[in-house]
Amino acid sequence: MNLESKLELLKGVYIFSEVSEQYLEEILSHCKEKTVEKGKVIVNENELGDSMFLILEGEVKVSLMSEEGKEIILSTLRKGDFFGEMSLLDGEPRSANVIALTETDLLELSRRDFLTEIISNRHIASAILKVLSKRLREANDRILGLMSKDVFDRLAEYFQKEAKVKGRELIDGSIVFERLPQSEIASIVGSSRETVTRAIKEMVDRGMVITSGKQVILKKNFQTLLIIRHKERYG
Repeated sequence: MNLESKLELLKGVYIFSEVSEQYLEEILSHCKEKTVEKGKVIVNENELGDSMFLILEGEVKVSLMSEEGKEIILSTLRKGDFFGEMSLLDGEPRSANVIALTETDLLELSRRDFLTEIISNRHIASAILKVLSKRLREANDRILGLMSKDVFDRLAEYFQKEAKVKGRELIDGSIVFERLPQSEIASIVGSSRETVTRAIKEMVDRGMVITSGKQVILKKNFQTLLIIRHKERYG
């Protein structure tokens, strides 16, 4: 990836959005580029961390292990996303695991260099507070969602988000995207693989989706059929 592309990705990370291009180049000069193979652990929960990572290409999952040994997927991150900023700020152990879902190219910025940049630029320090607030709100929204929605609704919401981010529109207005394994989807929506399988089957039976191997096709009338199902269930 060339310099311009890397600078564009840095601009897309809103903790750097108000930084001039000249200063972005200075930040970039402190970054190291690395490639991680699919399935490799990039960050381990509870290990001491002193780096932040920006995804240049690829996809990773952020997860925790429950006391029962079950993986709970908090989010998936893609090109332009970043992680590890908490350890940069407080020097404490990592709060989650980060694992490559595909071969992933990263930019790594050390805590020492990052704190130097924060001290010398007030815009970055201010934007960091916005990042922390946003992630806290997202975590709260996720908890509320798990409490107030059934598995079918949570799965529908997840499919709609995936279609928006990764989907390709077909001639009839449907959207096709590649899905994760059902065990990982179950972790994301806070359920079991068996329950997710049943929910997907119900969606297929209702004509909301078509599944083919790793692909899911969200039909054009997906939202309308979801509303109909909700009225049938809740009145």
